[in-house]
Amino acid sequence: MEALRLFWAERAPRERAILLAGGLAVFAILAFLLLVEPAFKGIGRLERSLPQQRAGAAELDALLSEVKTMRARPQVASVSAGDVRAAVDASLARAGIKAARIVPLSDGDMQLTFSDVPYGSWAPWLAGIERELGARATSVTVNARDKTPGNVDVELALRLARK
Repeated sequence: MEALRLFWAERAPRERAILLAGGLAVFAILAFLLLVEPAFKGIGRLERSLPQQRAGAAELDALLSEVKTMRARPQVASVSAGDVRAAVDASLARAGIKAARIVPLSDGDMQLTFSDVPYGSWAPWLAGIERELGARATSVTVNARDKTPGNVDVELALRLARK
C-alpha cells in the first residue's frame, strides 16, 4: 500500500487526473460488461419467451377449467353384480323403452335386444347408461324398421363398470 502512495505522490496533478479518468473509464466498462449487458440480454431473452409462457399458461388454465368441470359432474355409480339387472331395468323404465331380451353374460356383462324401439329414445338411453353406470357398449348392431320410420331393432352388448 505504501508503494502505491509513493507512486501517486510522485505523479504530477495532470498525470493524476489522467490516471483517475482512465481508472474510472475501466471501472465503468467493467461494470457495464459484468452488470448491465447481461441484464439487457436476459430481458431480451425473457421478452422472446413470453408468448410461449403465456400460451402455456392459457393451456394450463383451460386444463384447470376442464378439471373443475369434471369434478362438478356426478360420480359414475358403481353397481354390484347383483344390482346390475335392476339398475339397467330402472334406467330403461326412466327412458320409457323396453328391452325384448336381457341376457346376463358369464363375465357380468349383458346382452340386450330391442325390437321396434324409437331411435330417438334408445340413443339417449345408451349415452345416459354410459354416464350413470359407467357401462360401455362393446358391440352394437342397429337395423332400421321399414314399416315404422324412426324405429330400429338393436342388438347391444354392454360391458359394465367393475368394482
